[in-house]
Amino acid sequence: MTSPILHVDATSLSQVRLTGVGRCVARIIESLARRQTIALFSMVTRDDLRVMRQIETLHGGLVIHLGPHNIPEAGLDITTWRDRVLNLPTRPFDAAAAAASGGVYTFRRSRKRRFAREVSVYYDLTALLTPQTHKNQTRRDFYELATTMAPLDDHALAISRCTMRDMVWLCGLPPERVHWAHLGPSQCVHSHASGQPMTRDPNLFLAVSTLEPRKNPENLLRWFLTSPNLPKDAQLVWAGPSGWLIDRGNLPQATGNRTITFPGMVSDAKLCELYRRARCLVYVSLYEGFGFPVLDALLHRTPVICSGNSSMLEFAGPGVHTCDPLDIQSIDEAWLSCAAEPDGWVREDLEKSCTWDNVASHLERLAA
Repeated sequence: MTSPILHVDATSLSQVRLTGVGRCVARIIESLARRQTIALFSMVTRDDLRVMRQIETLHGGLVIHLGPHNIPEAGLDITTWRDRVLNLPTRPFDAAAAAASGGVYTFRRSRKRRFAREVSVYYDLTALLTPQTHKNQTRRDFYELATTMAPLDDHALAISRCTMRDMVWLCGLPPERVHWAHLGPSQCVHSHASGQPMTRDPNLFLAVSTLEPRKNPENLLRWFLTSPNLPKDAQLVWAGPSGWLIDRGNLPQATGNRTITFPGMVSDAKLCELYRRARCLVYVSLYEGFGFPVLDALLHRTPVICSGNSSMLEFAGPGVHTCDPLDIQSIDEAWLSCAAEPDGWVREDLEKSCTWDNVASHLERLAA
């Protein structure tokens, strides 16, 4: 007789460079595998992975069993951790075991039912809410997700209260089938990735995200280069990959002594260093399903200027200064509030509520 085992979609781990969703999936898998042995599966064929130039180790028809007995050590750079997971032995996908088990889809679920109980994780529906910030194909994919895919789930787990409300509204799901749990931090989950002591640089401002329209780069850069209230030698570092519908070459990069640099993707250690050195994080997104950089900054005790909308309102408290992302005067007022805030605040509320163990507990319960 085949024993049930929780199956978890690891398709996003095949990305060569783990960005937001890929990092999130890695953390979900890590938190579940520390609690029990799980079977990682992929939604993509090997040929498709090859065409997309992604890692081909785990593809449709195979699983990797990952649990307390073989999980890589904690504290590794997330990409190194992923590589060690994907180098573990594979075995054939057991359809009989799957049919008796719970399954967790971590990005886009299958049209075909494979598991006895099926749960999907939902990050945002921004392509439906801010369609002008996405490509046509992405908008079509999200429309299919909302109208066709989401109703197939036994339960949906949203990553914020905001995304939960959007799921009920836009997907028409019964409220009792949609649940929420805040994610844990993306960065420095177990300890600081950069172990060296850091000193705050009053001139260093930080942005962390893919460079794409929803992150509102034009307004952020316009504020940074024109505000009379910033230090004259202020430096903005925008860490993250180039995305879509933005020509980085056309963005302003300096005026006077103020400079803007785009280092692209950086290591966990470098990102930790930036969070710990920065005067503040500036995150004036048009809409967010969660907002990893906001949480990561606050847990590094780095104050945040962020938009007063969507899920970012769920981080309200010490260290958070909200603004209208479309109004550079409002961004400047948030900066003045940030600059005047006394040091010494600690967000113990987020340390307790935003944990990967909590996410894992919800998924185990919903897939049981």
